[in-house]
Amino acid sequence: MPRKAMKSLGFQGCCLRCDAPDIGGLSRCEKCISNHTKVRNRMVNAQPDDKLFQHVKELYAMISEPHKFDHDPIHRNELIFQQELAGFSSEGIKKTDLDDIEELFNKQKEQKKKRLLQDLGDNNPWKNNAPSADIARLIGEETWSDGENIDLSKYGARTIPNKEIKKVDRSDRTGEDVELTDIVQAKIEDEENLDFILENKKVERKKWSDVITDIDEILDDF
Repeated sequence: MPRKAMKSLGFQGCCLRCDAPDIGGLSRCEKCISNHTKVRNRMVNAQPDDKLFQHVKELYAMISEPHKFDHDPIHRNELIFQQELAGFSSEGIKKTDLDDIEELFNKQKEQKKKRLLQDLGDNNPWKNNAPSADIARLIGEETWSDGENIDLSKYGARTIPNKEIKKVDRSDRTGEDVELTDIVQAKIEDEENLDFILENKKVERKKWSDVITDIDEILDDF
């Protein structure tokens, strides 16, 4: 069997052709792994225009993935032979039968699925009947300490600031040019009656501004 280190280096083909006994921890294997690591590092650090290492990289690609290059006219037979060696050395896969499938289903049935929310609900002592008034009062006393004064009368009401909030001066901020926008829109609608359309737009904008002001005043009263 090829060593894991040699597989990670891409030189498993060397292990397949090696006559060393299939025993882990052999000094022969350690030396081989060390030498192949040096070769791999030299190949990675080689200059791209180095013709020798260009050829080495081509051979390395073939030996590391022979199934992708077994159409090569020169190395085809050797690459196919390496794949056959890999097939002979691989451990056999156990064939699955009906008994194995049935055993798998039985194991899955025995496993209890974890459902956090459902488990919490099942452990709730009042899942079927609500607690009595005395118990509910006791729960409330334990939940809120005596030092907490909660005024529920203002719950959900609009927040009123303690200090007056000054309006922000936006005169120096560049924004939408309302007058220019009205002129452009008026020319699109009716260029001959430009003044009339502009006056109507000002009136409509004034009405809308008054509506917003009234709404603000209503909200301030709450």
